[in-house]
Amino acid sequence: MAAESIAFVGFGEAAMAFRAGWGADAPAGLRAFDIKTLAPAAALAMKDRYAAHGVAGAGSLAEALEGATVAFSLVTADQALVAARQAAEVLPKGLVWLDCNSCSPDTKRAAAAAIEGAGGVYVDVAVMAPVHPKKHHVPLLVSGPHAERAVAILKGLDMRPTVVSGGIGGASAVKMLRSVMI
Repeated sequence: MAAESIAFVGFGEAAMAFRAGWGADAPAGLRAFDIKTLAPAAALAMKDRYAAHGVAGAGSLAEALEGATVAFSLVTADQALVAARQAAEVLPKGLVWLDCNSCSPDTKRAAAAAIEGAGGVYVDVAVMAPVHPKKHHVPLLVSGPHAERAVAILKGLDMRPTVVSGGIGGASAVKMLRSVMI
């Protein structure tokens, strides 16, 4: 496994599947922030979810990203741009933002502008199949100017990335077209 300091932004099905797939080989110091942590009705359940998966739960996005070198953005599609813009306010310079959200290429490009404008490194990642049963071995498409760097990180995590052309939004466009065809 890679020696990256990893944060999950959103800790739902995909994040839990990636974490479970890494098993005992997961990088040390994994942390996560999910907006549900701020909702009184869901806070306890989220804290239990973090603990059950061996992830340090953060009380804020800033806390989750502090000192991180890589962030997996795994929020709902309607929150992908919101999460990127909020992260841009607090992210460490050079943080690699792996945007794994299922949203349009235009949304990915807007998120990239926010992350890159704040000194981060943005990568468009498309998760190409349900995360179960493959977990961290689910096929991933990666695009953008930092795709090769992301591939090295993802392969270091025993994941299955493939670079596609098209710049930022390229991976998402392939996923959208594939979804229409299927």
